[in-house]
Amino acid sequence: MKISFHGAARTVTGSKHLLHINPDKKILLDCGMFQGLGKQTLELNSQWGFDPALVNYVIISHAHIDHVGLLPKLVKDGYNGPIYCTPQTEELAKLLLLDSARIQESDVHHVNKIRTRQGRQTEEPLYTQEDAQNVFPLFRVVPYSEPYRIDDSVELTYTGAGHILGAAAVNLKIKEQGREVRLTFSGDLGRYNDLILRSPEVFPQADYILIESTYGNKLHDALLPSTQRLLDFIVDTCLKKKGKLIIPAFSVGRTQEVLYLLNRLET
Repeated sequence: MKISFHGAARTVTGSKHLLHINPDKKILLDCGMFQGLGKQTLELNSQWGFDPALVNYVIISHAHIDHVGLLPKLVKDGYNGPIYCTPQTEELAKLLLLDSARIQESDVHHVNKIRTRQGRQTEEPLYTQEDAQNVFPLFRVVPYSEPYRIDDSVELTYTGAGHILGAAAVNLKIKEQGREVRLTFSGDLGRYNDLILRSPEVFPQADYILIESTYGNKLHDALLPSTQRLLDFIVDTCLKKKGKLIIPAFSVGRTQEVLYLLNRLET
């Protein structure tokens, strides 16, 4: 078995990790879009580093766009196999992929008006809403904690990862050349004692672990004082300074936490 990394390596976005099993089996762990890398972003999202048509299976850890955002392009470029995910990830991914497609169509429409006035060649979005909808029939739902046999040599078990609704660590048992290898891909891990989500679960023993390390060299503040801290920011910015409090947040995950805290403060 070999592993090639096509995103989320030396950066925190564009998660794509390809397992090469035996001579002819390939499993793609996540299919994320690169985000926020300036001029490099479009180029990185336009090239794969592998042939999508030769991938046998796709396994998704969770629904954030930097983990699922290129699924429509993958299918558009030739992939037609199953896409495994948890039930909640399927529901969220459908919403987020359509939203991502709408944003791209809108952005390209705006850019093309300018390019047309300048007499330049117009551009195409990475994918359209129709491309996003073509992904949906390929989703295969796998519940948490239930071993699922993908084929004779690959077994998948999802364990909870916290982070957002539906997020899971991918635990694989792979039989290759008479030997069983256990590999775990963490996806993005949540924090313990989260206000809304369950804590990450302990996953089975593994021979190899692919783990996120975005905050690997940092200590997080305790979660419990968050309500008071938010109130302090609101009082200082909105009441004392008569300003507006702007909170950057993921639309899925962080935003729900902010709304939950605001609701607690209101009651």
